[in-house]
Amino acid sequence: MRHSGEQGFSLLELVLVLVVMGLAVAVTYPSLSRGTASIHLRSTGRDVVNCLRYARERAITEQTGMRVVVDREEHKLVLTDLNGAEPKVFVIPSDVRIQRLAVSGREIQEGPLEMHFLPNGSSTSAEILLQSKTGAVIRIVSDPITGGARIFTGSGERRP
Repeated sequence: MRHSGEQGFSLLELVLVLVVMGLAVAVTYPSLSRGTASIHLRSTGRDVVNCLRYARERAITEQTGMRVVVDREEHKLVLTDLNGAEPKVFVIPSDVRIQRLAVSGREIQEGPLEMHFLPNGSSTSAEILLQSKTGAVIRIVSDPITGGARIFTGSGERRP
């Protein structure tokens, strides 16, 4: 029982509030971590597409062939000209893995995927499948005629 001059909370009230907050965090944490992994996967997919677009733009503006090597074992993309000069490396985060690499519809079982971008804007027909640690998947597909790369989510719909 409180007297009119006392202020504050009892220890029991504070413990009860902490227990309720702990339960709320425990219930929402799994969905928050799935959401974070999905956002990170989409962000990595956009970075890969931007790397491919940059290679295409350089091939066109410099009128020279460009190469992007996607290395599944080393978890990275390496962008160079056809002579291997001035490599630019993009490292794929550890929580996103390269699940599948394909050229012209044929899956690459071992070794890296090598894509070429030509001065006329065309490129190698390739597909890169990225997977998050929660199992979400996105596909990055390059068009051999236009050289453009697009992201498709796991269900196959296209994202800009």
